[in-house]
Amino acid sequence: MAAPSVQATEITTSLINTAIAKEESPEVLTAEQRKAILKEVISASQHEIATLTETLNDLKLDDAWSLARDHFVATLATSSEYYTGLETRLAEEDISLDEIKSIAADLKEWRETTYTPALKETGNLILIIQTETVHGVVQLRATKIGNDIKKLDKQKLVNTDVLKKYLAQAEHSLKNAQILTDKAKDIYFTASVVPFQPKKEGSADKLNSIAPQEQSPAEELAEIDSQDQVRDLAKESLKEIKAAYELFFKMNDRIRK
Repeated sequence: MAAPSVQATEITTSLINTAIAKEESPEVLTAEQRKAILKEVISASQHEIATLTETLNDLKLDDAWSLARDHFVATLATSSEYYTGLETRLAEEDISLDEIKSIAADLKEWRETTYTPALKETGNLILIIQTETVHGVVQLRATKIGNDIKKLDKQKLVNTDVLKKYLAQAEHSLKNAQILTDKAKDIYFTASVVPFQPKKEGSADKLNSIAPQEQSPAEELAEIDSQDQVRDLAKESLKEIKAAYELFFKMNDRIRK
C-alpha cells in the first residue's frame, strides 16, 4: 500500500532520470535527438509539477502546515517557469548542438542542486499526510470489525477466537503505524514546517543570548538526513497499515468458511 501521488512522482522521476541518462550516453546523438530527449524530460517534469501542485492544494492542513505547503507550491511554480524557459530556448531555430548540450548540463545541475532536494521535501509532506489519512480509514475499519465481532459473540453462532486474534494483531500493527507516523511528523515539522512560521518578537534576542552547544555526530547526521528519516518512517508506517489490512482479508475469508 503506497500513497498514490508519491508513487506516481517516483515513477515520473525514474522516467526523467532515464531520459537524462540517454542524453548523457556516449552514443553520438544529433541535435534533433538531443532536443527530443530534453523535451521529453521537460514534459515529464511539467506533468510532475502539475500533479504535485494539485495534490498539495487538496491537502487538508492547519495554519502552521499550510504555510509550508504554500512555500512548496510557490517553489513548484518557479520550477515550472524554469522549464518553460528551457522550452523557449530549445524552440529557437538557430540553436546549435553546443547550446543544446549546455542546456542539458544546466538542467542536470539544477535538478541535482535545487529541484531534487525541494522535491524530496515536498513529497514527504504529501507522504505524511496521505499516510495519516490512510491510517484513519483503516483504523475505522478495525473499529467496525471489533463491533461486528461483539455482535457475533452475542449471537453465539460463530467461534470468534481466531477473529479476535487477527484483530489484536491488526490493532497492534495500527498502533505501530501511528507511532511511526507521529515520529515522522515530529521530525518533518521541526525541519520543514517550523522555518516558515512567523517569528515572535524577541525570539531572536532570546536565541542570541543562548550559548551555542556542540552537536554530537549522531545529532549532526540526524539533522542532515532528516528528510530521509521522514520518508523511511512513513514507508514503515504504510507497511504496518498494509499488514493490518491483510489481516482484515484473512478475517473475511475465515467468516465465509
